[in-house]
Amino acid sequence: MDNQEQNDPVWELLKQAKSVEPSPFFARNVVREARLHESEKGSLVTFFRSLFQNRVAVGLVATAVVAVAFVVLNRPFDGSVSGGPVASVETEEFDPASEYAEIEYLGELMAVADPATLSDDALADLLF
Repeated sequence: MDNQEQNDPVWELLKQAKSVEPSPFFARNVVREARLHESEKGSLVTFFRSLFQNRVAVGLVATAVVAVAFVVLNRPFDGSVSGGPVASVETEEFDPASEYAEIEYLGELMAVADPATLSDDALADLLF
């Protein structure tokens, strides 16, 4: 493998590249950035400061607050006390005799489902 790595054309490209010298203040700048990053890392105030620097985030938060306020304040007040009855049920007397005509008609419709069982007179009675 060492032979393949030595003959790799990438090494030729790297030999042609310019060498970059770091600035004399490179180490000082890196240490300063690290200290600044550590001081901002744990602060809740800096989080909100960075959040409110973005105008889009402020607009979204304001829109969300207005939407929640609209939903909460525009609920209809029905005046009912919590724990009261939810709905009242009205019971009516069921009279089977009044439903007999509908049951008879349904029986006739079921008979029409199989017209082979009906005679000509029965079909004429159903249709006319």
